[in-house]
Amino acid sequence: MHSRSIGQRSLATLAAIVFTLATLLPASLSAGPAYDQTRPELEAVLADLIAWLPGDWDSYPQVHFERRYRVPAEGEHEHWYRVFERIDAPQIGDVVFYGQINSGGRDGPLMHRTQILYKVWIDEKRGAVVINGQPPLNAEKYTDLHLHPALWGEVQMRDPEAINCDFLLRRDGEQIFGVLDGKTDDRRTEGPGTCSYMVNKTDIRFVADAEWVFTPENLWVYDINLMAGHQFVGRKDRTHIRMSRARNYDCKVIDWSGERSWSAYDRGATLAVKTKDGRKLQLMLLRAHLPDAAGKGMFDRLHFMVQKPGEDAPLHDLEFAPRSAEASMIYAGVEARCALNPTRFVAAKKP
Repeated sequence: MHSRSIGQRSLATLAAIVFTLATLLPASLSAGPAYDQTRPELEAVLADLIAWLPGDWDSYPQVHFERRYRVPAEGEHEHWYRVFERIDAPQIGDVVFYGQINSGGRDGPLMHRTQILYKVWIDEKRGAVVINGQPPLNAEKYTDLHLHPALWGEVQMRDPEAINCDFLLRRDGEQIFGVLDGKTDDRRTEGPGTCSYMVNKTDIRFVADAEWVFTPENLWVYDINLMAGHQFVGRKDRTHIRMSRARNYDCKVIDWSGERSWSAYDRGATLAVKTKDGRKLQLMLLRAHLPDAAGKGMFDRLHFMVQKPGEDAPLHDLEFAPRSAEASMIYAGVEARCALNPTRFVAAKKP
């Protein structure tokens, strides 16, 4: 279910590797735990997936915390802006999602081979909601497919008969928990919740270990890929990229350069501004769990910050309720007022 690019050796294209290096072996029961979830329970998992997954997700709150307070020994996590949308594509399946990743935020470049179509169904024998994912055929034609419903009825998976591994979703308390799993026992040589196979009929073994854990507000993504025992994708500390649901805001900004509109979102959107004394700074709108001033706990707040470019610590920081419908600030001749926009997807707009 994850997506990443071999060329970039990035975390971001597990789906492009795992779901396109494929064989046509029949599915079998998992060698792992014997799940006994009923059909109604699995239908509830599918209903939550349909309700929770669509929307904008961004990992900048994790990156911001690491830059300001503590960078992991292996370095900060990648910054992904990820979107998902359920699309009407009966030519693929009854339940189909489209997803893609932009690097460094909504205005960042589309990451290579991260456009993925996800086909979803219930498998009662395996006691799971199953997802198969693969890039679209002629993917360049379908960039930002979530914004173009006229194309949904024609898009196709690149090679649906060449899917090798399944992603299995189950309930875990209030969360939905998913692992990548080989279709047969011989494709779980590293244990249940992994997928492994020989590459292109060679003696080189490919191993994928991946999981997703998500709620309506958070999506934790963990990916490891190894080839012949060498880890070439994923973090050696085996930690997750933590993504947070993003909400859109429409803002009006006045600074010493004039007045303009700003299409922002609450997971780290930035805008360059100029103060009355000529300083070039930036605004940031960020909802995140951060320590309080005394360092006595982590609190979820919407922050409206003024920063120096390239510096995450703010010069000025106003806090609002996490789901505040409005946020405003005045600093050194810069005025900004933002109102929540309930639209789920808003196309990125360069100021």
